[in-house]
Amino acid sequence: MHPYLHILIRVEDDGSLHALGAFTNKESQQAYQDALGLKDSQVRLDFYNGPFDENIQVIYAGHRRWNMTRFQLGGYFRTEGEAWTWVTQEGYVSVLRIDTTYEEEKQLEEEALKEYARLQKAWKLSSYEEIVEREGADKARANIMLRFYEDALESFKPKTSRDTRAIYLLFAMAIFLPLAVLYAMSQGPSYGENVDSVKWLPEYTSNISYYKSDQVHIYEFSISPDNFKKLMEGQGYQVRSILKPVSLSRYAAYIPNSTSSNFSDDEQITEEELIAWQSLINTRVEKGLYVTRDETVIAAYNYENGRAYVEDLEVDSY
Repeated sequence: MHPYLHILIRVEDDGSLHALGAFTNKESQQAYQDALGLKDSQVRLDFYNGPFDENIQVIYAGHRRWNMTRFQLGGYFRTEGEAWTWVTQEGYVSVLRIDTTYEEEKQLEEEALKEYARLQKAWKLSSYEEIVEREGADKARANIMLRFYEDALESFKPKTSRDTRAIYLLFAMAIFLPLAVLYAMSQGPSYGENVDSVKWLPEYTSNISYYKSDQVHIYEFSISPDNFKKLMEGQGYQVRSILKPVSLSRYAAYIPNSTSSNFSDDEQITEEELIAWQSLINTRVEKGLYVTRDETVIAAYNYENGRAYVEDLEVDSY
């Protein structure tokens, strides 16, 4: 069993974070970094806690775009589906093969791009260069590598001929576009800050801030420890005491035009500003209670401020 994995992260000049690999020991991580030619000042090291089976082969890293151009590393996950819950439409998921070497990754990348180039000509898809210009090199490479690793490059393939698809699309838009607009308007995300109550939380909660959409449910509120346990256990979850700090995303990372994205694209931010911004979109709870689902922390209660933080947890019975 491996107690944890070493994560190698490349740090860009603009503060973007990109996970490069996961390793079972420091030696393999350092070898990969050296082969890539990265100095210690260009990387950040992190850990993904286990335990993990000896035969673990891959984990996934979720990246989401923040502050217009920069990328935030959302976390590390055991399944691709869990990773996608962390990213926005502009984000991407990286597949991290355990204890891979730089040479192995370059070979895999060459094979993936070669296969995509073949499919691009056969199916008249966007070229790799066009994807890079549109999405950036990291996202374009990660998306193709992920599909190649999952043997899912076939998902790029058109289902019908190009002309037929265009005709079908024209008729579909004429019929369904008005309905789709109405549906989207009724199903769009909702959010609020410091509200007294919401219909999906009980009356003993207060000072509620939230962001809720079809994919993301993140909110926080004031509540007593006993009522937090009552609320979570009422949903079928086991509440435990925190033995080591836990971290969760906050609603402010998703609310449009919030202070979580008040840096301009070309602004040089200080370390203090970056720390303050991180505390705005993430919370770290050291003393309190927590709840997990499928070994992932989805809710926590902070004894110090009497606040509960919930991420990706639906409480629809209220």
